[in-house]
Amino acid sequence: MILHKLILNNFGLFRGSQSIHLTPKNKKPIVLIGGMNGSGKTTLLDAVRLCLYGKRSLGQRVSEKEYYEYLSTMIHRSTFKTFKLNHASILLEFEYARDGEKKLYRVERSWQQKSKSYRSIHEHLSFSDNGNIYSNSDESLYQGFINELVPVAASQFFFFDGEKIQKLIDDSSHDLFLAESVKTLLGLNFVERLKSDLRLYANRLAKRDSPTCVQEDIKTRETEITSIKESLTKAESEKEVIQTKIEKLEAQITRQESCIADEGGIYAQKSESLKIKHDQLLVDIQRLENEIRDLCEGLFPFSLVPELLEQLKGRLLKEIKLDEWEAESRVLNTQNTELLKTLDSATSWNDVTLNQEQIEAVHNKLAPILNKRIKRPTELRGFKKVRDRSPSEYANLLDWIDSSLTTIPQDFINLSNAVSGLRFELKKVEADLQRAPEEEMLKPMIDELSELNQKLGQFIKQAHDVDESINSLTYQLKLAERKLEKLQSDQFLQQVHIKRQEQVNDVQLVLSEYSRELTQSKITSLSTAILDSFNQLSHKTNRIRHIEIDPYNFAVTLYDTNNRPISKEELSAGEKQIYTTALLWGLAKTSGKPLPMILDTPLGRLDTNHRELLVKHYFPFVSHQVVLLSTDTEIGEHLRLLLKPHTSHTFHLAYQNVDECSTIEDGYFSSLP
Repeated sequence: MILHKLILNNFGLFRGSQSIHLTPKNKKPIVLIGGMNGSGKTTLLDAVRLCLYGKRSLGQRVSEKEYYEYLSTMIHRSTFKTFKLNHASILLEFEYARDGEKKLYRVERSWQQKSKSYRSIHEHLSFSDNGNIYSNSDESLYQGFINELVPVAASQFFFFDGEKIQKLIDDSSHDLFLAESVKTLLGLNFVERLKSDLRLYANRLAKRDSPTCVQEDIKTRETEITSIKESLTKAESEKEVIQTKIEKLEAQITRQESCIADEGGIYAQKSESLKIKHDQLLVDIQRLENEIRDLCEGLFPFSLVPELLEQLKGRLLKEIKLDEWEAESRVLNTQNTELLKTLDSATSWNDVTLNQEQIEAVHNKLAPILNKRIKRPTELRGFKKVRDRSPSEYANLLDWIDSSLTTIPQDFINLSNAVSGLRFELKKVEADLQRAPEEEMLKPMIDELSELNQKLGQFIKQAHDVDESINSLTYQLKLAERKLEKLQSDQFLQQVHIKRQEQVNDVQLVLSEYSRELTQSKITSLSTAILDSFNQLSHKTNRIRHIEIDPYNFAVTLYDTNNRPISKEELSAGEKQIYTTALLWGLAKTSGKPLPMILDTPLGRLDTNHRELLVKHYFPFVSHQVVLLSTDTEIGEHLRLLLKPHTSHTFHLAYQNVDECSTIEDGYFSSLP
């Protein structure tokens, strides 16, 4: 099988019609697709599985509602779109060789949603081979044909997500998973199916050939089973009806709540708090206005004439300087007078040999110098004080002037802005109070909403009761079926045509023996394949010496070089993923099914050495076609170079933030061509 083309239309992150060509070129098996987290890599893997298997791609126990809700979520959505898309489709084109004949198949799955309800989704599957379109046939027929070509159970080993691969190592489910995998992938399930068919045939023999009384018991039990099934079907139908009513009521409640909100119900609920807030705002506004009045009664009027204040401040500073000069002059004048008086005294010169003429010369020289020290500064000449003030008066005046120029204007602005903000908020509160309707207007609507909620509660209780009834009937059905089976089993020894039953028993014994031999043969081959794969992918040579798989419960036991059992908990995180990868590779090789591989984020948990081993020994050889979905950190420049000889071509999933969608572009990021 070779995948040729995948076309997505409004699917997931991909808006509009976008295609990706997957055909390997030049005998190089790898198609490398790069994308950052959240760019749509897993969406491509999901698209392939959904296109092929529909509801089965989500699991065996997915309800129709869950499936259609999933289809609804996978229609492309964008918050920037003025209209919502209501349709999506996936087309997969692949080549498959069967009975020596190659055919080109095209499978397209599309769906459309006409309303918000999942019930409005209409799904369509179209199928063609070599251009022959099967559009008028029952879709279930060619869905069955697709399942036969590529079994669902087999696909999980060829199309898998690396992020989920680690779950397979969980001891609580690993052996069960392996058992189901071996039976399905290696063909053992056909033997089980044949044995089951033989049991049904034997049951018919027992019913037909048993004595009359036993046949009557069997008939009575069958009637009971039929009755229980009818009751179960009726209960399930009743549950669907109740669920429909619940959904209808929920929609009515949503509309009623919207109507109440439109009529001002929200404002009505908040009216009391709005009134309290209104009164508080009035109190706050009054308080701030009083503060503004107090400010105006103080120094604020002076702040209205800043130029005059600056002039007054300059004059006061000059007066302070004049006071300081006058005080200094008085001190110097006293000192100068005493000094000159001392110089004029004859006793001051007794110890100096100077004549009178020389003494007078000294006096005349010092007198001008001393007088110059007390000379009035140029800026103070002609300046006079209005009146004398103390230093504390000057300090108070200057503080008042500075406050009038800086602090007080800013305080006034802050108070004015605060009042404006409160008045604006007050207007909003008053508007909300005016929008709040009268209680009498809303009461009928609220009463109706209450009645709807009561009905909803009743229906939810009914749904719960029906669920309990369904559970009870299901248990009764299983019990009745076991009793019927026991009747049929006990009657086998009393059959009239014992020979035919013996033949059935002989065939069952042969099938059991054949199943044991086939199982042993398959698990031996599988053990060898897993061991070879593990040692090939692990950087620790011969870490595991051999592997044993129990043919009855399929429990896996690993043995080291000393033939000592190894618990899977002893493996490192990287070794666990290598083991799981080897398990999948071994299953793929043992099955002999020529299917392509799609691997999503396969290297996430591995270290550098293990990544290189997978790139060198696994990806190029695991299949004839390998589609790798990787981030730039998983397969970077170095690993990309190692893959290049085996890489056919590359793509890049680029997420567009503006359009909220991803586009498929040529090239793997921007590192290499």
